[in-house]
Amino acid sequence: MKKLGLLMLVAVVTLTACNEEMDETSLDSELTEAGVSDTEIAAVYEDVDDMVSLSLESTGEVLQGGRVAEGDEPDDDRFCENVVTFEGGRESGTITIDFGEGCVDRNGNVRKGKIVIVYTGPRFEPGSVVTTTLIEYSINDIAIEGVRTLENISTTVEDYPTFHITLEGGKVIWPDETFATREVDKVRVWKRERNPREDSHLVTGEANGITRRGVAYEVEILDTLVYKRACIPSRRARIPVEGVKQITTDENIITVDFGDGACDRRFEISVDGVTGDATVD
Repeated sequence: MKKLGLLMLVAVVTLTACNEEMDETSLDSELTEAGVSDTEIAAVYEDVDDMVSLSLESTGEVLQGGRVAEGDEPDDDRFCENVVTFEGGRESGTITIDFGEGCVDRNGNVRKGKIVIVYTGPRFEPGSVVTTTLIEYSINDIAIEGVRTLENISTTVEDYPTFHITLEGGKVIWPDETFATREVDKVRVWKRERNPREDSHLVTGEANGITRRGVAYEVEILDTLVYKRACIPSRRARIPVEGVKQITTDENIITVDFGDGACDRRFEISVDGVTGDATVD
């Protein structure tokens, strides 16, 4: 990822209107306010989910209590040395990722605070629950709040793992004290392959919140959003590579189309019938 990229929530967005009569400034405002903003904030929580997943994998979910041994921490540049501790066992436990006063990754991003993961049951077994609480957590001094819960709702272990995901109390706070809120109710199917790099996540459901400018919005996924693990190292960061969602505000209906699965940085947004391309840098 570039320095925080989408996670910085101040992405540079290039917009091209398909209707030359459309006021480009107006289009830019609408896209940034709801379409791009929702995608950026969703990416922040997807990033947290990914760190949680890596932490569970690194401990093998068979925990004895104490600090993760050297070499057993997640092999990922977002984790500094000795930031992961745990207690518990296979059936239940707590993992804490403590970035303290600042953990700097190789791209210069600074994470602070704690991510506390409480799990009940092995996560790939039906009925297991993973609850993640963000405690004074921030990225480059942008505070991220909320409680994220993943419940395994698969019928059997033979199915692709399927999780009901909720986010309560989601809030992103900038240093100038402006903020955006977010609540989520979604279902994620983890399509696992023999080569983990070929894994994909299929997401359906809805979300709602208030943007940084105070605009209330609701999101409905119209066509399943697809996240590809192989695309994570690309500059697209953690956003879908295909699928369609609709964002509704008091004044507009905005449709976001993430394309055909290519690991690029482009997606198409339609505002009240006018279509434009957005590129997130």
